[in-house]
Amino acid sequence: MTQTANNYGTVLFELGITKEIVEKTKEIFELTSELPRVLNCPVVSRKEKHRMIERFFPQEIHHFLKELCDHEHMDVIEDVFAAYQNCYDEKNGILRAKMQCAEVPDETQLAQIRNYLAGKYKKTQVELEFEKKPELIAGFVLRVGDIEEDFSIRGRLDRLQQKLTWR
Repeated sequence: MTQTANNYGTVLFELGITKEIVEKTKEIFELTSELPRVLNCPVVSRKEKHRMIERFFPQEIHHFLKELCDHEHMDVIEDVFAAYQNCYDEKNGILRAKMQCAEVPDETQLAQIRNYLAGKYKKTQVELEFEKKPELIAGFVLRVGDIEEDFSIRGRLDRLQQKLTWR
């Protein structure tokens, strides 16, 4: 993610535009994959781009999208949405983590994992995204941002093998 996208995402959040409006805007962009390219195309006039924005998007976000268009930064719109989500999560104490697991844990285990992550990262809410990976044998791998914690049997076996081969 570029600094430009981060800056725009922060501005979008600070403008007080609701998450629902941002989600609706994001959905419109996802449904019409060519739209960001058209809005960033130098051949299309500024007036026509503004008309398209007014026609397709919620009124609350018109000014922001027009600014993004006028400065020819519509190509980073996906990263702008991601930066907005980061700001929203930070403000609301939400932690997003990815969990790779051999088997999906039961509710008791999930509650323990969420409590562990909430305590470690000092957040009030933890959102877990699951990915099933049978090659882990048992256990799980947690990823928060760039930090990865491996609690899997495969990871333990790999670490044991590494220790044994270093001697």
